[in-house]
This record gives sequence, C-alpha cells and structure tokens, in this order.
Amino acid sequence: MKFGEVTMEKTDYLALKKILNFHKHYHDYLQKDALDMLKERLEHAKICDGSELPEGIIRLYSKVTVAKKSGKKQTFQLVLEPESVNDPSKVSVRSILGAALIGSAVGDEIRIPNTDSRIIEHVEWMGQKDNIGHSIKSI
Repeated sequence: MKFGEVTMEKTDYLALKKILNFHKHYHDYLQKDALDMLKERLEHAKICDGSELPEGIIRLYSKVTVAKKSGKKQTFQLVLEPESVNDPSKVSVRSILGAALIGSAVGDEIRIPNTDSRIIEHVEWMGQKDNIGHSIKSI
C-alpha cells in the first residue's frame, strides 16, 4: 500500500460503520465475504479529517480506474449502493471489489480474495463527490 495502511476520511468511516451495523444478516456468501472484508479494513484504518486526507485516497463517491493484469481497464464510481444492479459505472462498497478498494490509494495493487483471475494492478483516483451527507441520512 502506498501509505502503508488503509486510510479513510472520517465521514466515510462513519457511513461504513452504519452499513455494518444495519447488515447483520447476509443474503449470500459473497455479501458476507464483502462485509467481512469491509469490517476488517475499518478495524485497521487510519481515520483522517477531510483536510488531512492524503491526495489519491479512494473514498466513497470517488471515480476510480482500475487495470487488470490483462490490460483491461474499467472506470466506475465507488458508491454505497448503486441505483441499478446492472449499472457498470457504479461499484458498491458492499461488493468484494468495492470493499477491497475503499481506503486504498493511487498506485496500490488490490488483490481480490479467492480468485487468481481478478487481480487489479493499478488504481487511478479520478475525483470524489464533495458532499455525502444525503447518502448517510438514507442508510
């Protein structure tokens, strides 16, 4: 990891803690794995105020470009929950990929557990939404 640890903005951390508190029952094993990964990342995260957050940290509502080892690139926005299940431009932090990305930084290599074919080798931070207050209220 670029900064040696998962780094999160305080507002994102609180929103993600709410998700974990409300989702004690899982729909399937993939959801359980994603939420377990998210819980682990939160337990070991360095929490910063927005003004102290290093540049390039992936946080909620960041636009992220990832590249697989095959060279295929994908750009999407990291969200709490996409409005549509079939929206390839949004990835939920409640998914394995989303949980693995939150708190990482530009240049980090993200490995997705239980699969060799889904290794992401590069993350490019594209920007973030400035205000997530409305999303936190809707959790």
